[in-house]
Amino acid sequence: MIHVFGHKNPDSDSICSALVITDWLNGQGRQATPWRLGDLRTETRFILEQAGVSEPELLTNDLTGENVWLVDFSDLEQGPATLAQANVLGLVDHHRLGTLVTQSPLDAWIRAVGCTCTIAFDLLSQQGTVTRSQARLMLGAIMSDTLCLTSPTTTEQDKIACERLAPLAEVSLAEFGQQLLMAKTDLSGLTPAQLLQQDEKAFQAEGCNFIMSQIEVGSEQQLAEHLPALQQEMAQRVASEGLDFFVLMVTDLTAAASRIYFTEHAKVPAESSYHPGFVSRKKQGLPWVMDLLAKA
Repeated sequence: MIHVFGHKNPDSDSICSALVITDWLNGQGRQATPWRLGDLRTETRFILEQAGVSEPELLTNDLTGENVWLVDFSDLEQGPATLAQANVLGLVDHHRLGTLVTQSPLDAWIRAVGCTCTIAFDLLSQQGTVTRSQARLMLGAIMSDTLCLTSPTTTEQDKIACERLAPLAEVSLAEFGQQLLMAKTDLSGLTPAQLLQQDEKAFQAEGCNFIMSQIEVGSEQQLAEHLPALQQEMAQRVASEGLDFFVLMVTDLTAAASRIYFTEHAKVPAESSYHPGFVSRKKQGLPWVMDLLAKA
């Protein structure tokens, strides 16, 4: 069996692409099963409900010697502890090539697009008919990753994919996007730890190990009262996990801007900084942090 999964603290693309790539592999007669590496976000649950699909089971197995297929990541730090000992058969991703080293040659699709599901749509389209359920999964993931096609990560391929997927999904693109953004910014009932963990990724650069979390809100005020508790949780994570520092990128989707916070470290600023136009961690927030470290 092939284990198909995305990164830890999964976003909608990580879950939806695992589901549709599993369908794609099974369509080739290759037995595959989708998995998740963490709890689902409110937005992802909304997409799965719209698609009429159950969430994948949580992966807790030892992957040593097991066949796996990765989606939406290629950094070992973002996968299970035993990923390095697994047999990676394939990869579908839209990020930079990470720290993954495979034991054997693999099938890989890595493209500079806004979402893994944009690539998955091409693969499924070549195989045959895309179902309404699959279309809703992929459309939801693409609209999520590209902030309804407004993010700087958005490409022409993403736009074309959404235009083609909307009728297959039997939804209005504008209405579906509005519902998605409402679900994306719903933070009700989440603890400070959950707020940080729902969209965080681990990185290594310039001799530093750090985590960068992104929280998307309708306005900065939505998170204002939670900031002290969030910063305390960030400091606790640094101490308990042996990190050099923790980064929080709070993105105001209405203002299309972000404020970036750090825990204390010699290589990063002590005060938060405001960045108009910053909405993407991958294209804007992370490169800015990397540049800071390179110049420190």
